[in-house]
Amino acid sequence: MQLLLYSSGDDQDEKRLEAAVHEVIPESKIELFKRLNDLRERLRRPVEADSIAVLSALNREELQQMQVLRRLLIEIYVVLVIPDRKKSTIELAHLLLPRFLSHVSSDFKDLKIVLDKMYMNSQLSQLPDEKSFQEL
Repeated sequence: MQLLLYSSGDDQDEKRLEAAVHEVIPESKIELFKRLNDLRERLRRPVEADSIAVLSALNREELQQMQVLRRLLIEIYVVLVIPDRKKSTIELAHLLLPRFLSHVSSDFKDLKIVLDKMYMNSQLSQLPDEKSFQEL
Protein backbone atom coordinates (compact mmCIF):
# COMPACT_ATOMS: atom_id res chain seq x y z
CA MET A 1 0.00 0.00 0.00
CA GLN A 2 1.18 3.47 -0.89
CA LEU A 3 -0.44 6.82 -0.27
CA LEU A 4 0.01 9.42 -2.98
CA LEU A 5 -0.74 12.85 -1.52
CA TYR A 6 -1.32 15.73 -3.90
CA SER A 7 -1.52 19.14 -2.27
CA SER A 8 -0.37 22.11 -4.35
CA GLY A 9 -1.17 24.75 -1.76
CA ASP A 10 0.93 26.04 1.08
CA ASP A 11 -1.70 27.54 3.36
CA GLN A 12 -2.89 26.42 6.79
CA ASP A 13 -5.61 24.14 5.39
CA GLU A 14 -3.08 22.24 3.26
CA LYS A 15 -0.69 21.93 6.21
CA ARG A 16 -3.55 20.58 8.35
CA LEU A 17 -4.36 18.04 5.65
CA GLU A 18 -0.75 16.88 5.45
CA ALA A 19 -0.60 16.61 9.25
CA ALA A 20 -3.83 14.57 9.31
CA VAL A 21 -2.46 12.14 6.73
CA HIS A 22 0.82 11.78 8.63
CA GLU A 23 -1.10 11.01 11.84
CA VAL A 24 -2.55 7.78 10.44
CA ILE A 25 -0.21 6.65 7.64
CA PRO A 26 3.45 5.77 8.25
CA GLU A 27 5.90 8.21 6.67
CA SER A 28 7.51 5.45 4.61
CA LYS A 29 4.19 4.86 2.80
CA ILE A 30 3.56 8.50 1.81
CA GLU A 31 4.65 10.16 -1.42
CA LEU A 32 3.97 13.92 -1.54
CA PHE A 33 3.33 15.79 -4.78
CA LYS A 34 3.03 19.57 -5.16
CA ARG A 35 2.60 19.62 -8.94
CA LEU A 36 -0.13 17.84 -10.88
CA ASN A 37 2.29 16.89 -13.66
CA ASP A 38 4.56 15.14 -11.15
CA LEU A 39 1.61 13.16 -9.82
CA ARG A 40 0.54 12.24 -13.34
CA GLU A 41 4.04 10.93 -14.12
CA ARG A 42 4.02 8.90 -10.89
CA LEU A 43 0.63 7.39 -11.71
CA ARG A 44 2.03 6.12 -15.00
CA ARG A 45 4.27 3.77 -13.02
CA PRO A 46 2.94 0.74 -11.11
CA VAL A 47 1.59 1.22 -7.59
CA GLU A 48 1.16 -1.36 -4.86
CA ALA A 49 -2.17 -3.06 -4.24
CA ASP A 50 -4.65 -1.12 -2.08
CA SER A 51 -2.93 2.20 -2.78
CA ILE A 52 -4.68 5.47 -1.97
CA ALA A 53 -4.53 8.88 -3.63
CA VAL A 54 -5.46 11.84 -1.45
CA LEU A 55 -6.07 14.75 -3.80
CA SER A 56 -6.65 18.27 -2.55
CA ALA A 57 -8.05 20.79 -5.04
CA LEU A 58 -7.36 24.42 -4.15
CA ASN A 59 -10.13 25.65 -6.42
CA ARG A 60 -12.60 24.52 -9.06
CA GLU A 61 -10.07 25.12 -11.84
CA GLU A 62 -7.59 22.73 -10.23
CA LEU A 63 -10.35 20.17 -9.75
CA GLN A 64 -11.09 20.52 -13.46
CA GLN A 65 -7.40 19.93 -14.27
CA MET A 66 -7.46 16.77 -12.14
CA GLN A 67 -9.93 15.22 -14.58
CA VAL A 68 -6.98 14.27 -16.82
CA LEU A 69 -5.99 11.77 -14.10
CA ARG A 70 -9.26 9.81 -14.28
CA ARG A 71 -7.92 6.90 -16.33
CA LEU A 72 -4.77 6.71 -14.20
CA LEU A 73 -6.79 6.46 -10.96
CA ILE A 74 -8.93 3.47 -11.90
CA GLU A 75 -7.20 0.98 -9.58
CA ILE A 76 -6.45 3.42 -6.77
CA TYR A 77 -8.74 4.42 -3.91
CA VAL A 78 -9.36 8.15 -4.25
CA VAL A 79 -9.95 10.46 -1.31
CA LEU A 80 -10.78 13.95 -2.52
CA VAL A 81 -10.62 17.25 -0.64
CA ILE A 82 -12.71 19.87 -2.43
CA PRO A 83 -12.58 23.67 -2.13
CA ASP A 84 -16.30 24.33 -1.66
CA ARG A 85 -19.68 22.64 -1.37
CA LYS A 86 -21.27 24.01 -4.53
CA LYS A 87 -23.35 21.53 -6.48
CA SER A 88 -21.21 21.98 -9.61
CA THR A 89 -18.01 21.34 -7.62
CA ILE A 90 -19.42 18.17 -6.08
CA GLU A 91 -20.61 16.95 -9.48
CA LEU A 92 -17.13 17.54 -10.93
CA ALA A 93 -15.52 15.83 -7.96
CA HIS A 94 -17.64 12.71 -8.41
CA LEU A 95 -16.26 12.23 -11.94
CA LEU A 96 -13.01 11.11 -10.23
CA LEU A 97 -14.99 8.35 -8.43
CA PRO A 98 -13.77 9.16 -4.92
CA ARG A 99 -14.27 6.72 -2.05
CA PHE A 100 -14.54 9.70 0.28
CA LEU A 101 -15.13 13.44 -0.14
CA SER A 102 -13.95 16.01 2.36
CA HIS A 103 -13.98 19.79 2.42
CA VAL A 104 -10.83 21.88 2.78
CA SER A 105 -12.13 23.70 5.86
CA SER A 106 -13.16 20.54 7.72
CA ASP A 107 -11.32 19.34 10.81
CA PHE A 108 -10.29 16.17 8.87
CA LYS A 109 -11.43 13.86 11.70
CA ASP A 110 -13.59 11.84 9.29
CA LEU A 111 -10.80 11.80 6.73
CA LYS A 112 -8.40 10.35 9.32
CA ILE A 113 -10.92 7.65 10.26
CA VAL A 114 -11.39 6.70 6.60
CA LEU A 115 -7.64 6.64 5.90
CA ASP A 116 -7.00 4.61 9.04
CA LYS A 117 -9.59 2.00 7.98
CA MET A 118 -8.16 1.85 4.47
CA TYR A 119 -4.65 1.44 5.84
CA MET A 120 -5.67 -1.26 8.33
CA ASN A 121 -7.59 -3.15 5.63
CA SER A 122 -4.55 -3.04 3.35
CA GLN A 123 -2.40 -4.48 6.14
CA LEU A 124 -4.90 -7.25 6.84
CA SER A 125 -5.07 -8.19 3.17
CA GLN A 126 -1.29 -8.73 3.19
CA LEU A 127 -1.43 -11.25 6.02
CA PRO A 128 -1.39 -14.90 4.96
CA ASP A 129 -4.74 -16.55 5.38
CA GLU A 130 -5.39 -19.51 7.68
CA LYS A 131 -5.22 -21.98 4.83
CA SER A 132 -1.68 -20.85 3.99
CA PHE A 133 -0.62 -21.59 7.57
CA GLN A 134 -2.13 -25.09 7.39
CA GLU A 135 -0.15 -25.83 4.23
CA LEU A 136 3.10 -24.98 6.01
